Amino acid sequence: MRLSKKLSSLLRHRVVENGLGPVLRPDGFVPLDAVLALPGFRGVGVEEVRAVVECNDKQRFAMSTCGETGVLLIRANQGHTISVGLDDALLLEPLTEATAPPEAVHGTYTSAWASIKTSGLHRMSRNHVHLAKALPSAPGGVISGMRASCHVAVWVDVPAAIRAGVPFYRSQNGVVLTPGEGETGALPPRFFTRAVDLATGREIELGSGG
Repeated sequence: MRLSKKLSSLLRHRVVENGLGPVLRPDGFVPLDAVLALPGFRGVGVEEVRAVVECNDKQRFAMSTCGETGVLLIRANQGHTISVGLDDALLLEPLTEATAPPEAVHGTYTSAWASIKTSGLHRMSRNHVHLAKALPSAPGGVISGMRASCHVAVWVDVPAAIRAGVPFYRSQNGVVLTPGEGETGALPPRFFTRAVDLATGREIELGSGG
């Protein structure tokens, strides 16, 4: 658990400040030996990292081998706040109307709903708004993209948003992601199809923002 948290913090948020900016690839991968050379990973071996990657319940990480050099690489699959050096089209799978799910769901909390229903979903400090293909309670559940502790499920018409020019992507671990519209980083409420109180299963009235 401790190693997983350290890897998540580094690969999602702290690559540049730890001096790995020059070896960060546009697809999010960095050489594993460069990671293990950092003071915070002293004593950690390749097999320990491999076990974390393979056993992580949300499949937050991926490992690969550079075909040209044979160098072992690692990355976080999503959740980045790194503002430079990444290319969404290489890190993630771009979605089209044909390949996107008809809907995706964002999990939030009662305290945030009043703002969301009028101003939309915001990516906040992250590069993307995170959505899941289904609720955690659905048959088969979801690997990642929504916390089981959420109070409100906000469903989004993904193809409609794509038609309107909002980019959408899918991460390697199945999370549906969007940077929102323009510099605001918001996904407006006009793309919401419904909102559900997860405690009662009842639909919540949508706002009129967007």
